[in-house]
Amino acid sequence: MSAFRSATDGTSQLARGFFTGLFVLAMVIVGLYLYQNKWEDIGKQLPIIYELSDTYRSGLEAMGGISARALQRFYELDTSTDIFNERQDGRIGLRSTWKREAIADKLEKAGFSKGRLRAAGQFLDYIEANKEAALWEMHEHKVPASIKLAQALLESSAGRSQLARKTNNHFGIKARPSARAREKINSRRNHELRDEDFLFISPAVGVFNFHDDHSYDRFETYRSVRDSYARHTQLLTRPCTPGHKGCYSWIWTAFPVGRDHDITEAARTFQRASGIAPQEFFNGQTTVPYYAACAAGLKMAGYATSKTYHQKLWYLIDTYELWRLDLALVKGMEG
Repeated sequence: MSAFRSATDGTSQLARGFFTGLFVLAMVIVGLYLYQNKWEDIGKQLPIIYELSDTYRSGLEAMGGISARALQRFYELDTSTDIFNERQDGRIGLRSTWKREAIADKLEKAGFSKGRLRAAGQFLDYIEANKEAALWEMHEHKVPASIKLAQALLESSAGRSQLARKTNNHFGIKARPSARAREKINSRRNHELRDEDFLFISPAVGVFNFHDDHSYDRFETYRSVRDSYARHTQLLTRPCTPGHKGCYSWIWTAFPVGRDHDITEAARTFQRASGIAPQEFFNGQTTVPYYAACAAGLKMAGYATSKTYHQKLWYLIDTYELWRLDLALVKGMEG
């Protein structure tokens, strides 16, 4: 009897061990999934509407569309129209249909809780404070203001992240390790790394040690948010060869404002680098509004590791109707 009991106990222990191991493995897999997706959609839901509306198309139709003449003048850097002349306060004299109150009312009607409405209010505060900087960068360098603002909202938590508050770095741009820094890193002497071992590019004025992928990571610091926006534009417009990771400059002329675009050809060009087929970006949809195409272009070229980064940008632009700023700028080129 005792031998039978011992055998039974042994079997029970093996079974418990098996199920415990299975549970631990499942938790590891779930943890990796949450880490890879930055916990954004599960732990702290973004204050966005996770559905696409037809507001953009109806808004574009209401303003009579964007003419070929306006697009040509915009992309040829024509700055002759008075409303685009820089004022003494650094603002662009531009009328747009973007209204904070209208967006806030829409989100309340969409059933946002009080907490999500407060978070949305912080997003709206950020847009109001920084839309002029985004519009000016768009005017000068063709990166849509909608894309820049959506990226900044997402990457800086509407300016509330520690990095944004301490360094005015709203896009998480890192300083590059010098040859001396790389030598220390390769020989695992990370404790010897100093700020002066890292390189930054103007308008950055220094570096800041902030843990990201590694404890030794340094990020660029700026005097102002506008400088951060200008540095981000440098990153998105530097000369490069399409099809390679980190090449973004082709996006802004490939997908002109105010049009729908088929992303198939561009996605195939980058597929070897991105590993993403054209139909995988937007659940089989390959012809999308210009800002969705631009967001997909960033993902194609490896801007972010999040699998849904481009989708989040689309939802942000659609929820907060940031496309209204882009359309107003280009529409003004009609004179």
